[in-house]
Amino acid sequence: MSFYERPEFTIVRKEKPFEIRRYESFHGVTYSYEEDKTLDQGFQTLFKYLSKENDENVKISMTVPVIEVKKERIQKMSFVLPKVFGADPPKPLDPRLQITKFEGGTYAVISYRGASNAEKEGKKEEELMNWIKKHQWEVKGTVQVAYYNPPFIPGFLKHNEIMVRIEYTEDPILSK
Repeated sequence: MSFYERPEFTIVRKEKPFEIRRYESFHGVTYSYEEDKTLDQGFQTLFKYLSKENDENVKISMTVPVIEVKKERIQKMSFVLPKVFGADPPKPLDPRLQITKFEGGTYAVISYRGASNAEKEGKKEEELMNWIKKHQWEVKGTVQVAYYNPPFIPGFLKHNEIMVRIEYTEDPILSK
């Protein structure tokens, strides 16, 4: 996992398995297609973009994580783009893809190991939301699932995260 580029962040608070992170803005390429509600074609379509199916016909390095948003009417899958492209990455040729700016901000994150599925993701999301509620922070965004490993890695070795943007303030008791 460590040899793939990833978005930059600073850990502000850590209570295993939870973290509060401040992310810098970054760009990604996002797949969304109303006819593909389970994102079956998403990974392959995004991979083709990285493999020169873009307006500059350049090969783009793989990064982590692969980010999915599963709560919207149209689900989305995104690949993070390398920083070398800045705000002007190659444009996708496939109309189901678009360049997306992920705004920097503060996120609550829960990390977990193993193969991910809807049941496990739901459980981890509930744990994260309970932790956020316990600290009286306000959710400011959509829940995202972040996958850090290629598909060929055995399930028990995989690293995943559930993350959501929040309005973060220090707990008065902890900041004294």
